[in-house]
Amino acid sequence: MERAELYCSVCCDQVYDPDFDKSVMCKHIKGFSRSENGVEESEMRLSKRRRLSFGMDLDSKNMKRLFIRKSKSCFPLGLRGLNNLGNTCFMNSVLQVLLHAPPLRNYFLSDRHNREICRKMSTDRLCLPCDIDLMFSAVFSGDRTPYSPAQFLYSWWQHSENHATYEQQDAHEFFISMLDKIHDKEGKASLAIKDNRDCQCIAHRAFYGLLRSDVTCASCGFTSTTHDPCMDVSLDLSACNSSRKDFASKSSKPNESLVGCLDLFTRPEKLGSDQKLYCENCHEKQDALKQMSIKKLPLVLCFHIKRFEHSPTRKMSRKIDRHVQFPLSLDMKPYLSSSIVRKRYGNRIFSFDSDESDASTEFEIFAVVTHSGMLESGHYVTYLHLRNQWYKCDDTWITEVHEEVVRASQCYLIYYVQKMLYHKSCEDFSCQPMSLRAETFVPITGCC
Repeated sequence: MERAELYCSVCCDQVYDPDFDKSVMCKHIKGFSRSENGVEESEMRLSKRRRLSFGMDLDSKNMKRLFIRKSKSCFPLGLRGLNNLGNTCFMNSVLQVLLHAPPLRNYFLSDRHNREICRKMSTDRLCLPCDIDLMFSAVFSGDRTPYSPAQFLYSWWQHSENHATYEQQDAHEFFISMLDKIHDKEGKASLAIKDNRDCQCIAHRAFYGLLRSDVTCASCGFTSTTHDPCMDVSLDLSACNSSRKDFASKSSKPNESLVGCLDLFTRPEKLGSDQKLYCENCHEKQDALKQMSIKKLPLVLCFHIKRFEHSPTRKMSRKIDRHVQFPLSLDMKPYLSSSIVRKRYGNRIFSFDSDESDASTEFEIFAVVTHSGMLESGHYVTYLHLRNQWYKCDDTWITEVHEEVVRASQCYLIYYVQKMLYHKSCEDFSCQPMSLRAETFVPITGCC
């Protein structure tokens, strides 16, 4: 009702009827003459229908009043709606993030993946990076009408046949799948180098990080350390997880903020009786403490909030509707392995590997993917933070929103970028169309 859209229960999808659409447009335009206060609200509701206005019998004066306020606003280049192709809000929300992630934006708009050259050198009929490159060209062309990523969707289906369905899917799973497919093509990966930290593909250069896991024997103090590659950091939000014994402080408050989630993530945890460590020093299984930390920070840091819980014993699933507060600027230094280990041993360790020495720990938020609704049925929306302004990307709708709207939403994926890249990205954005192939982008160390 809010969007004045039709849904067919037989097709299980949104349907378009020109007569109904014309009636909705005429109704709102007639309302403009009675209430000037309704201009902005009606304009936001009808922004999704702009591409249909050419076929409507409306006089130019009313149409000018309908769109004049929007023409005064200057959206950053690249803000373009994406058509919903049938329960594809999960895809559109993640694509908006990738389209505005500075490393990927610089990579594709500086023609680092050339479609013509790729087609000549490769025998693959379908190339996902080529379709991504085509999408970047279309979105940053200056055209503001909604774009249909149909070719990209078809290509992704061919590369991920288990996801080839019109059913709603998980945005986080799609995000990880996207990075894997880019890695497979750009990194020319084989099983031997699948998780190689030296991979030079754009997916790894932008999102690759390294987690450190320390498991300490409770009897003798022997510590076993392992490192695991990651493309995101998954954080617990469940209330039951916050009741775990706290070995770092006397109290364990519910994690109502991103900082609280990170504190919980890096907090020492006593392993259960079924997870005892085989201590190489004691030569037997012992009780142990496990502590996570971040060994290497990526250029783009993605936090995945675990909102969906699955209980194998109860055979039930549920969504956690709690809100998470997040800072616009985030310093990750307290969560680095160097800081965690020094704190554990009382600052007696001073030297660490080069993974952390040159890395910037200051990050700025640039995107939030939210989920509204229930576990079985819901809707994904992306909020982009560009040039100190929040923009809501709801499929074809692009609107300015206040920060309070973003904070009141149920964030599912939170994206931060290193501060130097964020400020450089703000400088590069313009309100005017650019010549994509002629545009010069300054190479950024580690991502171009």
